[in-house]
Amino acid sequence: MAHLKISRSHNVAVWFCVASTVTGLLLLCSAYLVWPSFRARYVFNQLETLQLGHSNFDDAVRLANKIDAHPVYGPCDRSACEWDVRVGNSKLPEWWRGLGETFLVAFDVKDSVVVRKNTGYGIGTDTSTFFSSSVVLIEQEHWGRSAKIEPVAAGWQTTELYRYYEFTVYMTPKASAVDRKRYTSFNFNCFWKYRGCKDARELLPTADPFDK
Repeated sequence: MAHLKISRSHNVAVWFCVASTVTGLLLLCSAYLVWPSFRARYVFNQLETLQLGHSNFDDAVRLANKIDAHPVYGPCDRSACEWDVRVGNSKLPEWWRGLGETFLVAFDVKDSVVVRKNTGYGIGTDTSTFFSSSVVLIEQEHWGRSAKIEPVAAGWQTTELYRYYEFTVYMTPKASAVDRKRYTSFNFNCFWKYRGCKDARELLPTADPFDK
């Protein structure tokens, strides 16, 4: 009987160790899977703290350090600088992520003041090449003499190869809270979704309907 009790205790201990190990591995894999989506959401939320025409060079530097953004064109100063940071899921196995996704934010300073903020979200992990489909948000205080409607102008660009190629939004700080929410409701689930998202309609589900 004593031997039987010891054997049962040993089996329970073994199964407990196996279960703990499996659970730990599952949690680790889950964290690895969803990390890019959390990171992209965090980076964008931090970008939102910069105010066009009000935030200064020091604010931009602090943000760059906080989100690990780097100057795009090398060393810069208060007269002019642009920083960017990219978040992607290229480290996930291709059989799971498919083409993958990349999220980018950038911000510009001119004469010590933040004058521009850019956000890009695209299908693909090689950002040195053309995305098969993407969402682009460009923000400035105003668009001067350009033909862009203020405070918000948005629309689709297409090609013969890619029907839903790019959805572009031009926005100023005067955009309404409703429009701002609509055009920044990015679907960060694309980062961990099996086979990812197929085009810009899924990257930004709240985008304007495609004009057929």
